[in-house]
Amino acid sequence: MQEPLPKLETTIDRPESGRSIFTRLVRGAIGLALVSLLVLFGVTMWESWNATQRSLSATVDTDIAGLVDIYASSGEEELLARLEDRSTLVSLEGRQARYMLVRPDGTILGGNIKQWPTLGAGLSEQGFLTLVDGTKVFARATRLSPDLDLLVARTYERDSTALLRLVAVFLGTAAVIVLAVWLIGRNAVAKLRQRIIAISSAFRAAEHGRDVDLPDSQFDDEVGELAYLSTRAIGRSAGLARTHRHMSDHIAHEIRTPLTHLDNRLVNAMRSLPEGVDPAMIEQGRQDIKSVVTMLDSLLDIAASESRVGDLVGLEDVDLSALASNLVELYDGSAEEAGISLRSFIEPKVHILGEPMQLTRLISNLLDNALKYVPRGGQVTLSIADGPVIEVRDDGPGIDEALRPLVFERFRTGHHVQGKNSHGLGLALARAIAMRHGMGIGLVASQKGAHFVIKPHAMWTSGEVKA
Repeated sequence: MQEPLPKLETTIDRPESGRSIFTRLVRGAIGLALVSLLVLFGVTMWESWNATQRSLSATVDTDIAGLVDIYASSGEEELLARLEDRSTLVSLEGRQARYMLVRPDGTILGGNIKQWPTLGAGLSEQGFLTLVDGTKVFARATRLSPDLDLLVARTYERDSTALLRLVAVFLGTAAVIVLAVWLIGRNAVAKLRQRIIAISSAFRAAEHGRDVDLPDSQFDDEVGELAYLSTRAIGRSAGLARTHRHMSDHIAHEIRTPLTHLDNRLVNAMRSLPEGVDPAMIEQGRQDIKSVVTMLDSLLDIAASESRVGDLVGLEDVDLSALASNLVELYDGSAEEAGISLRSFIEPKVHILGEPMQLTRLISNLLDNALKYVPRGGQVTLSIADGPVIEVRDDGPGIDEALRPLVFERFRTGHHVQGKNSHGLGLALARAIAMRHGMGIGLVASQKGAHFVIKPHAMWTSGEVKA
């Protein structure tokens, strides 16, 4: 027993939040805001730290300059006295002064630093360092004389605290900015999504043949105006399509009715003919009426199929393999009477979403076309494969090269076959039905006869002739 294919969903669900383009836009805006804030934070902290370092360096250099002047003018004893006085001072910035005066051999002469750090006095080196008591300072070492080295330092605990406060303020501000971006983005996304949903709902309603609900005519921006105008246009198009179908059915009914009455009158006329009168002319008139009705039905079917391309209303899961097998059994007797071999290669369980009657007409038109032109002793082959792919090929006279690009147009016929009339609508109807089912039909190259292929548009290659 064949397993039916899962039913194809005909509605468009709202995308998950992670897949929504609007959600991605908000996330992108938040990400851009975060990256911008991080860059700004890095630049700000870098500049703030460099400014702190420059300030410490200027303070230390100014202090050293003053001490050098004291040493040059008053000597070593005065310098030691001034170092003792300055060790107890704290600047307005909260930077405590630290000093150390030593001999090159390491003898400590004065100051409030217990151990000389790794700074070269001869090179007048400076930098951030940690003293033996754990105090973090910025210091510079300098050589006052060949037998005297001076180290001047400043603590920067308050500077570090100020930088930490700056970090806290910056992070708080960044959080407020990101929250504001998220709130504004969410509000904008809600409005955009509401309007896009209105347009999508209109498309879904039109696709399923329902009335399109027009949104409120009030709109406050371009997107709202677009949503309103788009929905109204979709509703108008759907209404025109329904009107077209209704008018087509009405016209068909209005034309068939007088033709049917005319045919009935001809039948009555044939019954009342005097004996010996040949009714062939009246019978020919009846055949002409039937031909016109058939042509009219084909034209209406073509118009109906083309107008419903992409419309899922009325489509159902169809076992194409079973449908084709039944048609082969139906045509087998006719082919045998015509002296034509009808072969079939049908894969099992080939399904398609479609209309059974339309698919039957599609394959029947191709088989009728092949059986009409293939001479006695010829061969016609029907193939059904997964895809789905429908192929009908024959070894008849084929189609003239000049006619091949026009073969799917209306009122185009191939070779004339005696006793068989054609309006040239069979292949045009086959193309319309194929389009209705999301497929294309093509006349592909073959060494002999004609070879028609029907398959989904995505399966066609650029080298094949497709209608």
